[in-house]
Amino acid sequence: MTDVLIIDGIECVIKRNGGTLLGISVERDGSVHVSAPQDASTEAIKRYVSSKRLWIHQKITYKRKTNKEEIHREFVNGQGFLYLGKSYRLKLLKDYNDHLAVNKANAANRLRFQHGYFELAVREQSHARDHFISWYKSKTEEQLKMRIPRYDKRVGADVKNFRVLDLGNRWASCGIKGTLNFNWRIVMAPIWVFDYILVHELAHMIQKGHTKDFWRIVERVIPDYQEHEAWLKQHGVELHV
Repeated sequence: MTDVLIIDGIECVIKRNGGTLLGISVERDGSVHVSAPQDASTEAIKRYVSSKRLWIHQKITYKRKTNKEEIHREFVNGQGFLYLGKSYRLKLLKDYNDHLAVNKANAANRLRFQHGYFELAVREQSHARDHFISWYKSKTEEQLKMRIPRYDKRVGADVKNFRVLDLGNRWASCGIKGTLNFNWRIVMAPIWVFDYILVHELAHMIQKGHTKDFWRIVERVIPDYQEHEAWLKQHGVELHV
Protein backbone atom coordinates (compact mmCIF):
# COMPACT_ATOMS: atom_id res chain seq x y z
CA MET A 1 0.00 0.00 0.00
CA THR A 2 1.42 3.40 -1.04
CA ASP A 3 0.36 6.82 0.22
CA VAL A 4 1.65 10.40 -0.02
CA LEU A 5 2.03 12.77 2.90
CA ILE A 6 3.35 16.33 3.13
CA ILE A 7 5.46 16.48 6.28
CA ASP A 8 7.22 19.73 7.23
CA GLY A 9 6.91 20.83 3.61
CA ILE A 10 8.46 17.59 2.33
CA GLU A 11 6.41 15.38 0.02
CA CYS A 12 6.88 11.81 1.20
CA VAL A 13 5.85 8.61 -0.57
CA ILE A 14 4.82 6.20 2.17
CA LYS A 15 5.12 2.50 1.44
CA ARG A 16 3.79 -0.01 3.93
CA ASN A 17 5.73 -3.26 4.22
CA GLY A 18 6.11 -6.30 6.39
CA GLY A 19 9.04 -4.88 8.33
CA THR A 20 9.16 -3.60 11.89
CA LEU A 21 11.21 -0.43 11.43
CA LEU A 22 10.70 2.94 9.78
CA GLY A 23 13.16 3.92 7.07
CA ILE A 24 13.79 6.83 4.69
CA SER A 25 15.48 6.98 1.31
CA VAL A 26 16.03 9.94 -1.00
CA GLU A 27 15.97 8.85 -4.65
CA ARG A 28 18.13 10.21 -7.50
CA ASP A 29 15.41 12.67 -8.52
CA GLY A 30 15.17 14.03 -4.97
CA SER A 31 11.90 12.27 -4.13
CA VAL A 32 11.56 11.05 -0.55
CA HIS A 33 10.37 7.51 0.16
CA VAL A 34 9.41 6.27 3.61
CA SER A 35 9.07 2.58 4.38
CA ALA A 36 6.78 1.87 7.31
CA PRO A 37 5.35 -1.16 9.11
CA GLN A 38 1.74 -1.97 8.34
CA ASP A 39 0.61 -0.92 11.82
CA ALA A 40 2.60 2.34 12.04
CA SER A 41 0.32 5.30 12.72
CA THR A 42 0.38 8.43 10.59
CA GLU A 43 1.47 10.44 13.63
CA ALA A 44 4.39 8.09 14.26
CA ILE A 45 5.49 8.44 10.64
CA LYS A 46 5.24 12.24 10.84
CA ARG A 47 7.32 12.34 14.02
CA TYR A 48 9.96 10.11 12.47
CA VAL A 49 10.23 12.15 9.28
CA SER A 50 10.33 15.41 11.26
CA SER A 51 13.21 14.07 13.34
CA LYS A 52 15.13 13.38 10.11
CA ARG A 53 14.27 16.58 8.22
CA LEU A 54 17.81 18.06 8.37
CA TRP A 55 19.26 14.81 6.98
CA ILE A 56 16.56 14.72 4.28
CA HIS A 57 17.29 18.28 3.13
CA GLN A 58 21.03 17.53 3.06
CA LYS A 59 20.39 14.45 0.92
CA ILE A 60 18.09 16.33 -1.47
CA THR A 61 20.74 19.06 -1.92
CA TYR A 62 23.42 16.43 -2.51
CA LYS A 63 21.33 14.61 -5.10
CA ARG A 64 20.72 17.84 -7.00
CA LYS A 65 24.45 18.62 -7.06
CA THR A 66 25.65 15.16 -8.07
CA ASN A 67 22.97 14.16 -10.56
CA LYS A 68 23.21 15.73 -13.98
CA GLU A 69 20.30 15.87 -16.36
CA GLU A 70 19.30 12.55 -17.83
CA ILE A 71 21.10 11.60 -21.00
CA HIS A 72 18.74 11.21 -23.93
CA ARG A 73 20.36 9.27 -26.71
CA GLU A 74 19.38 9.66 -30.33
CA PHE A 75 18.80 6.53 -32.38
CA VAL A 76 21.14 7.45 -35.21
CA ASN A 77 24.26 5.93 -36.75
CA GLY A 78 27.23 6.16 -34.41
CA GLN A 79 25.28 6.87 -31.21
CA GLY A 80 26.71 4.93 -28.29
CA PHE A 81 24.58 2.69 -26.07
CA LEU A 82 25.75 1.12 -22.83
CA TYR A 83 25.92 -2.58 -22.10
CA LEU A 84 27.68 -3.89 -18.97
CA GLY A 85 29.53 -0.62 -18.55
CA LYS A 86 30.86 -0.24 -22.08
CA SER A 87 29.54 1.90 -24.92
CA TYR A 88 28.76 0.30 -28.27
CA ARG A 89 27.73 2.22 -31.38
CA LEU A 90 24.50 1.77 -33.26
CA LYS A 91 24.45 0.82 -36.95
CA LEU A 92 21.29 1.40 -38.94
CA LEU A 93 21.20 -1.05 -41.84
CA LYS A 94 19.13 -0.76 -44.99
CA ASP A 95 19.77 -4.37 -46.00
CA TYR A 96 19.25 -5.78 -42.52
CA ASN A 97 18.55 -9.50 -42.69
CA ASP A 98 16.27 -10.19 -39.74
CA HIS A 99 17.23 -13.85 -39.50
CA LEU A 100 16.85 -13.79 -35.71
CA ALA A 101 13.21 -12.75 -35.73
CA VAL A 102 11.47 -16.09 -35.62
CA ASN A 103 8.60 -14.32 -33.92
CA LYS A 104 8.07 -11.01 -35.71
CA ALA A 105 6.26 -9.61 -32.68
CA ASN A 106 9.31 -10.11 -30.45
CA ALA A 107 10.95 -6.69 -30.34
CA ALA A 108 14.12 -8.04 -28.69
CA ASN A 109 14.87 -9.90 -31.92
CA ARG A 110 14.65 -6.73 -34.03
CA LEU A 111 17.86 -5.45 -32.42
CA ARG A 112 21.11 -7.37 -32.90
CA PHE A 113 24.32 -7.06 -30.92
CA GLN A 114 27.30 -8.47 -32.76
CA HIS A 115 30.89 -7.63 -33.68
CA GLY A 116 30.88 -4.83 -31.09
CA TYR A 117 27.91 -2.97 -32.60
CA PHE A 118 24.18 -2.71 -32.09
CA GLU A 119 22.45 -3.32 -35.42
CA LEU A 120 18.94 -2.25 -36.32
CA ALA A 121 17.02 -2.03 -39.58
CA VAL A 122 16.40 1.50 -40.83
CA ARG A 123 12.72 0.63 -41.14
CA GLU A 124 12.62 0.05 -37.36
CA GLN A 125 14.28 3.36 -36.41
CA SER A 126 11.04 4.96 -35.23
CA HIS A 127 10.59 2.08 -32.76
CA ALA A 128 14.25 1.92 -31.73
CA ARG A 129 13.71 2.85 -28.08
CA ASP A 130 11.17 0.06 -27.62
CA HIS A 131 13.57 -2.40 -29.22
CA PHE A 132 16.43 -1.32 -26.95
CA ILE A 133 14.28 -1.57 -23.82
CA SER A 134 13.10 -5.03 -24.82
CA TRP A 135 16.69 -6.09 -25.52
CA TYR A 136 17.91 -4.70 -22.19
CA LYS A 137 15.11 -6.50 -20.33
CA SER A 138 16.07 -9.77 -21.96
CA LYS A 139 19.76 -9.33 -21.08
CA THR A 140 18.94 -8.31 -17.50
CA GLU A 141 16.94 -11.52 -17.09
CA GLU A 142 19.82 -13.55 -18.53
CA GLN A 143 22.33 -12.00 -16.14
CA LEU A 144 20.06 -12.47 -13.12
CA LYS A 145 19.52 -16.14 -13.93
CA MET A 146 23.29 -16.60 -14.08
CA ARG A 147 24.24 -14.45 -11.10
CA ILE A 148 21.55 -15.10 -8.48
CA PRO A 149 22.97 -18.63 -7.89
CA ARG A 150 26.39 -17.02 -7.27
CA TYR A 151 25.14 -14.89 -4.40
CA ASP A 152 21.89 -16.16 -2.87
CA LYS A 153 23.49 -18.80 -0.62
CA ARG A 154 26.28 -16.43 0.40
CA VAL A 155 23.69 -13.89 1.52
CA GLY A 156 21.38 -16.54 2.98
CA ALA A 157 18.41 -15.63 0.78
CA ASP A 158 16.00 -17.92 -1.02
CA VAL A 159 14.81 -16.30 -4.24
CA LYS A 160 11.45 -17.66 -5.35
CA ASN A 161 10.81 -15.23 -8.16
CA PHE A 162 12.12 -12.05 -9.78
CA ARG A 163 10.81 -9.57 -12.33
CA VAL A 164 12.46 -7.07 -14.66
CA LEU A 165 10.48 -3.84 -14.87
CA ASP A 166 10.75 -0.11 -15.38
CA LEU A 167 11.16 1.06 -11.78
CA GLY A 168 11.76 4.70 -12.59
CA ASN A 169 14.47 6.05 -10.28
CA ARG A 170 14.80 2.85 -8.28
CA TRP A 171 17.33 0.21 -9.25
CA ALA A 172 15.53 -2.63 -7.53
CA SER A 173 13.01 -3.45 -4.82
CA CYS A 174 12.01 -6.34 -2.62
CA GLY A 175 8.27 -7.06 -2.52
CA ILE A 176 6.29 -8.07 0.55
CA LYS A 177 6.04 -11.66 -0.67
CA GLY A 178 9.75 -11.87 -1.42
CA THR A 179 9.59 -11.26 -5.16
CA LEU A 180 12.61 -9.23 -6.27
CA ASN A 181 12.06 -6.48 -8.83
CA PHE A 182 14.91 -5.13 -10.95
CA ASN A 183 15.13 -2.13 -13.23
CA TRP A 184 16.07 -3.12 -16.78
CA ARG A 185 18.58 -0.27 -16.81
CA ILE A 186 20.95 -2.07 -14.43
CA VAL A 187 22.40 -4.19 -17.26
CA MET A 188 23.81 -0.96 -18.70
CA ALA A 189 26.10 -0.67 -15.65
CA PRO A 190 29.43 -2.50 -15.18
CA ILE A 191 28.94 -6.05 -13.98
CA TRP A 192 30.45 -5.30 -10.56
CA VAL A 193 27.80 -2.61 -10.07
CA PHE A 194 25.10 -5.00 -11.33
CA ASP A 195 26.28 -7.49 -8.70
CA TYR A 196 26.10 -4.87 -5.96
CA ILE A 197 22.48 -4.05 -6.83
CA LEU A 198 21.67 -7.76 -6.77
CA VAL A 199 23.37 -8.38 -3.42
CA HIS A 200 21.72 -5.25 -1.99
CA GLU A 201 18.27 -6.65 -2.75
CA LEU A 202 19.16 -10.16 -1.60
CA ALA A 203 20.21 -8.62 1.72
CA HIS A 204 16.81 -6.91 1.93
CA MET A 205 15.23 -10.36 1.94
CA ILE A 206 16.96 -10.83 5.30
CA GLN A 207 16.85 -7.27 6.66
CA LYS A 208 14.14 -4.92 5.33
CA GLY A 209 15.63 -1.64 6.45
CA HIS A 210 19.10 -0.17 5.97
CA THR A 211 20.15 -1.23 9.45
CA LYS A 212 23.66 -2.02 10.69
CA ASP A 213 22.86 -5.71 10.28
CA PHE A 214 21.78 -5.07 6.69
CA TRP A 215 25.07 -3.39 5.79
CA ARG A 216 27.02 -6.15 7.53
CA ILE A 217 25.38 -8.67 5.19
CA VAL A 218 26.25 -6.57 2.14
CA GLU A 219 29.81 -5.97 3.35
CA ARG A 220 30.36 -9.67 4.01
CA VAL A 221 29.70 -10.41 0.34
CA ILE A 222 31.03 -7.16 -1.21
CA PRO A 223 33.65 -5.67 1.17
CA ASP A 224 34.12 -2.53 -0.98
CA TYR A 225 30.40 -1.93 -1.56
CA GLN A 226 30.84 1.80 -0.86
CA GLU A 227 32.72 2.13 -4.17
CA HIS A 228 29.87 0.43 -6.01
CA GLU A 229 27.34 2.71 -4.35
CA ALA A 230 29.44 5.79 -5.15
CA TRP A 231 29.59 4.77 -8.83
CA LEU A 232 25.79 4.57 -8.96
CA LYS A 233 25.39 7.96 -7.33
CA GLN A 234 27.76 9.57 -9.82
CA HIS A 235 26.91 7.69 -13.01
CA GLY A 236 23.41 6.33 -12.47
CA VAL A 237 21.87 9.14 -14.52
CA GLU A 238 23.81 7.87 -17.55
CA LEU A 239 21.96 4.55 -17.51
CA HIS A 240 19.18 5.73 -19.75
CA VAL A 241 17.91 5.50 -23.32
